[in-house]
Amino acid sequence: MVRKQITADMIRLAPAGRGRPRDPAIEARVFDAAMALYAEAGWTGFTFEAVARSSGVGKASLYRRWPQRGDLLRQTFEARWLRVGCVDQGDIRADLHTLAWIVARSLTGPYAGAHDRLPLDMAEHPEVLDFLRPYAEATIAEGRAIVRRAMDRRQLPNATNPGLVMDLIVGTIANHVRMTPARLRSRMLQQLDTFVLDLVDIVLTGLDASSARASLHEGGPRA
Repeated sequence: MVRKQITADMIRLAPAGRGRPRDPAIEARVFDAAMALYAEAGWTGFTFEAVARSSGVGKASLYRRWPQRGDLLRQTFEARWLRVGCVDQGDIRADLHTLAWIVARSLTGPYAGAHDRLPLDMAEHPEVLDFLRPYAEATIAEGRAIVRRAMDRRQLPNATNPGLVMDLIVGTIANHVRMTPARLRSRMLQQLDTFVLDLVDIVLTGLDASSARASLHEGGPRA
């Protein structure tokens, strides 16, 4: 079995949300600065003043584009964090490799601190969850759609639980990154691509085994 290395060029990203006409040059600076700021300081440090200072874009320009800082936070996450989009290469193994690669890179990249900040902010500041809910729901739906398309192509059993597959992929990578001690982090990063490939193989093998067991319980292999 040949396992293909996943690269950024193979990922089709989700388009940015609708709203005020875009100025890509300004918005790229703002999103970069805002994502870095949130990863470092969380919601309490995520202010228009701080974003303006970090990005070099005036507060007036920020307010014209984003009436509330929650709007800016949501669009920042849409542009810079776990951008799943339409991952559809016609093959479930390749699609899950791509998804897992996106997750792994997000949790080990320059904005990795956002992963630790989010659950704390959502617990202490309910408005953060309200602002990010459309982004979170869209991202979850995009991930589950990968599994559903594979079911439609008969690459996965009809009884496959899309949410469970996403939990296995995303949760395992998150736990692996979080629980690796600092002294082993460099080694973990060097072996991350292999870890992703092995994880997807294990998940798909488990789904095949589950399908075989279900077939036997129903009276034997299907024709």
